[in-house]
Amino acid sequence: MRTALISCLETLPDGKKCGFARLGGRTLLSWQVDLARDLGCERFVCLTEAKHEAFDELRTQIEGFGGEFHTISGPMPLVSLLSADQELVVIADGLIADRELVSNFLQQQRGVLCLPDEAGIAAGFERIDAQHAWAGIFVARAHIAERLAEMPPDSDTVSLLLRLALQSGGKLIPMDTDVLQTGEWLLMRSGSDLEVRERNLLDATIERVSWWEPTRAFSRRLARSLAPDGLDNGPLIAGVAGGLSLAGALTASYFANQAAGFALLGLTVFLWSCRDGLAQLKTRLRGSEPNSATGLRDILIDIAIIAVFAWPFDASNLLQSLFLPLALIGKLRLGAKIWPGPYARVLNDRVLLSLSLLGATIFGQLHAMAGGLTLLIIALSLYFKRDSQLTRA
Repeated sequence: MRTALISCLETLPDGKKCGFARLGGRTLLSWQVDLARDLGCERFVCLTEAKHEAFDELRTQIEGFGGEFHTISGPMPLVSLLSADQELVVIADGLIADRELVSNFLQQQRGVLCLPDEAGIAAGFERIDAQHAWAGIFVARAHIAERLAEMPPDSDTVSLLLRLALQSGGKLIPMDTDVLQTGEWLLMRSGSDLEVRERNLLDATIERVSWWEPTRAFSRRLARSLAPDGLDNGPLIAGVAGGLSLAGALTASYFANQAAGFALLGLTVFLWSCRDGLAQLKTRLRGSEPNSATGLRDILIDIAIIAVFAWPFDASNLLQSLFLPLALIGKLRLGAKIWPGPYARVLNDRVLLSLSLLGATIFGQLHAMAGGLTLLIIALSLYFKRDSQLTRA
């Protein structure tokens, strides 16, 4: 079993503890817990002078996946938490590191990650010999902690463990200095360091969407601009607002205001797309994949478009009322499967469709526009299908 030792002792210029600084909407300690969990840690020990209540959020995170959490204020309590057959993962206070890089280096082996001395020391890391600086994380056999019992109670626990790991034969695992330049590896000592890393993290995490899907592309960029402050409540707010907009669209249609119905349907799709962008960014930042019922929701939107288009329903002539909107939605879905990639994405954009239907309604040409669009999609689908068959032949 592996035990992780993290720290919350360093203080930033603004007086806040480094470990409680927030990155992408989460504390730095929370990021370090995920990093240690990737390395197989099941027990997490935080070296701190802060009160236990300050770690409620972190404790909830760790206990949520079945981990064990302890806080200590010095080296002595750590000795009783470890046994000789375990491994100890030590992470420097304020270290922000790329999780994939760390896993590649240390998931299957023990060792001390290190950087060339000049670059490492300039970045704030501790020198360990004439040529190397510690890179902020190492994995060693837990029996080295037994020597802590011989040390003064006010000793620097992390530095002591680092020296003991090296003295026990821990191998050096060199890293390239490029990771310091790209922001993948950072020892935070100021708020500006965090701001740079946060921008890089959010830019790397946001989903890249082509402008062939204008609604998704714009909503993803909007999600990036709202992050990280909008990540906690943004998905819920956008989702609820989208639901209210859908209800408004159906209500407007019921009262024979088709134009307002189509406008509100377009707003519904956009709000739900924003909700998806914020939720996806939030879950990616937390190391998981987003759960989304977009398939069912897309069907609901199409049903709403058909309802707004065909309302008021005439029971004696229901099939005729529904034929044109059903044909349009059906051909849009069929075309999205036949047309080449970029063009197919345009057909899937229901905001564009809603705005097109809104414009046609305003000018009194709704049925003519829908019929013409349906025929155009059929013609181009036949063309693309024939072109595809000729290409294969």
